[in-house]
Amino acid sequence: MKTVPIMSVLFAVAIVVVGACGPGRRSTPTPTTPPTPVSAPTAGADPADQYLSLGERLAREAGARPAGAIPAETVAAALAAAGVPLGPIHQVLGRTIGARYCALVRTPAGVVVSICEFASDDEAARGLALSQRTFDRLISGRHLARNRGTVLTLTSGAPDGTRDAQVQRAAAAFAAI
Repeated sequence: MKTVPIMSVLFAVAIVVVGACGPGRRSTPTPTTPPTPVSAPTAGADPADQYLSLGERLAREAGARPAGAIPAETVAAALAAAGVPLGPIHQVLGRTIGARYCALVRTPAGVVVSICEFASDDEAARGLALSQRTFDRLISGRHLARNRGTVLTLTSGAPDGTRDAQVQRAAAAFAAI
């Protein structure tokens, strides 16, 4: 069985996400060849998952959220209560860092907030480390934190007073949950 390096998968996911984010963009399915198997970083993942579409993977993750993690909606509510204004929350693929479920939300100032749920503290620690190894050298202005089975990633980009203040408030609110 042929496997695809994780960076190739991440690049492909980034292309899909960026393409889908444009205003008024709609995806039209096109005929393709059978999917290429991809090795999963998630421990205990079903080998059949490698043949699922992105929509099917997201649905599977949404249906199997872990009980031990702080839910993404709870984290988002705590950040909003701490004065961090948030846009709508959207599910994103958690498998990329071995999470059971992830969601993404942005502030009007441009801070990207990623909230990932893991089945345990140990899984969350491994996911946080994988995220740092994989993305820290590619994306500047990241702040990661772990609280029980949940990992929060705050990406502010270039230094900016408003975004920096939002990152500090969000990190403090997350730590207090």
